[in-house]
Amino acid sequence: MVATLVQLRWRITLNALRNNIWATVGLLLGAAGALGMLAPLLLGAVALGRLDPATVTLVAGALGAVVTIGWTVVPLLFTGVDATLDPRAIAAWTAPSRALSTGLAVAGACGLPGIITGLVLLIPVLTWAVAGSAGAAILALLLAPPTLATCVLLGRSVVVRAGVSSRRGRDLLAVVGFFAVMALALLPSLVNSLLDMERLEFGGLARIARVLGLTPFGWALAAPGYLAQGRVATAAVLTVGALALPLLLAPIWHRVVVRAMTGPAQTRTRSHAYHARGIEEAGDGAEGLDVLPWQRRLERASSGPTAAVAARCLRYWRSDPRYLVQVATTLLLVVVFTGMAATNYSTVMSSTAEETSITLTGVDFSPGQAPGVLFVVGPIIALLCGWMIHDDLAFDSTALWTHAAAGLPGRCDRLGRELAAAMWQLPLLATLILVSGWLTGNWREAPAYLGAGLGVYGVALAWSSLTSVLLPYETNPPGESPMKSRTSGTAFIVALLQMLGVLVIGVVCLPVLVPLIVVVMQEAWRWGWLLLVGGALWGGGAAWYGAVLGGRLLDQRYAHVLATIRSWPGHDAV
Repeated sequence: MVATLVQLRWRITLNALRNNIWATVGLLLGAAGALGMLAPLLLGAVALGRLDPATVTLVAGALGAVVTIGWTVVPLLFTGVDATLDPRAIAAWTAPSRALSTGLAVAGACGLPGIITGLVLLIPVLTWAVAGSAGAAILALLLAPPTLATCVLLGRSVVVRAGVSSRRGRDLLAVVGFFAVMALALLPSLVNSLLDMERLEFGGLARIARVLGLTPFGWALAAPGYLAQGRVATAAVLTVGALALPLLLAPIWHRVVVRAMTGPAQTRTRSHAYHARGIEEAGDGAEGLDVLPWQRRLERASSGPTAAVAARCLRYWRSDPRYLVQVATTLLLVVVFTGMAATNYSTVMSSTAEETSITLTGVDFSPGQAPGVLFVVGPIIALLCGWMIHDDLAFDSTALWTHAAAGLPGRCDRLGRELAAAMWQLPLLATLILVSGWLTGNWREAPAYLGAGLGVYGVALAWSSLTSVLLPYETNPPGESPMKSRTSGTAFIVALLQMLGVLVIGVVCLPVLVPLIVVVMQEAWRWGWLLLVGGALWGGGAAWYGAVLGGRLLDQRYAHVLATIRSWPGHDAV
């Protein structure tokens, strides 16, 4: 059965590649990139082998922990469960058994990620051979297969058990995975803070590496190092632990397979999408269902169709992981930009002081003491918030046909989406400006920056209303992880569109940005109130005009937009 499953895996993989040229190109490029990294790794392994055994042990143990954890984290973030190896897909053809569980695990290790991981796990053998420790090299060679087995069994058990084959599981993992990716993006800053670059001291990293090597994830690669140092007892204990891990994980994986193949197909989650209203009076009629509660509230300030679109989009903003990732991105960027602004201000103050210093001075964020540059974060976030709906039609996927079939005016669609975004983004923008005024103590500066932010936000909304109709580009379909990258070759177009958008928005925002610069340079803060009114009128007028013009274009291009969306992989099945 093991050989059959391995053969089946590769046959399905090759058939999928044969039918998708972009997937083939992506796989070849990924394989070439991974193999290209082996050369630097080999050179690094040789160089590492010339260091003292204690240092090699720290690096090898940390490498083993990172590889093992990566087998669990990466599938959750980007691809989810491999459909060709999902036990649920096999349930209709065979019953769960230990032979099946073993075959699925071996087939999982025989894929391209497993092969590359196996090659990486052989690198410590070269390192210890260069170091002149034959015993450690042999032990590293013997522990490589159990380490690969641990990676596969642990990763598959966690991924399958997490329920990423269900919609609820994918949504939860997508949001959690986003924060993990952002944490990895901030990892260089963390590493820089742990290093003392002036003295080249790596104490912080060394402590982290030592802890990782002593966790179960790093036992296998750390054991040869302790043997090379002459600590035989420690090496023996870690070796026994490394050999026992796959033996302990095998029955866990088997139970996961059995549960996946025999468990109920339905979930026990309850939907709160509809609320009962007047059920006793309405009986079984549709009038007793309050489908979109926010529609009734928004109808007081807008038309019925616009309110309906806005209410539906508000539900997306709080439930769809693709929208939630954008919200989380905005909140995280607020923190990042605040830190960057404070750090840059600290650097300038340090370099312009009478006594020049290359170290960063501390920034006091207590109320009334923070630097005034924090106000700049508001207009930057306003630009990003207005930009968020620039591909909103693509998020609807082929469900957009309901708007076309119902004869919904394009202006109502554009205004509804702008209204839904503004309901949470405008309070966020105002809060940022007010918090900046509270932290800096410069309340007189708040009106000017708030006015500029409103102007930038309205122009960005107008640009988004136009580009989502004229230049929709591929997005992940509903139900798919927002962290999964697309392979249709539109990355260059997206990057070009974003650069063009920033340029156009910047030019159109000159009537509010130039006065802001003048007010800041002349410190004429009393004119900030006039800028507040002007920015609000400029931004509101731009958003309205963008919705009207975008609505006219949408009325003409409904069919074209739908055909474009349907041509993207995964959207034709929605």
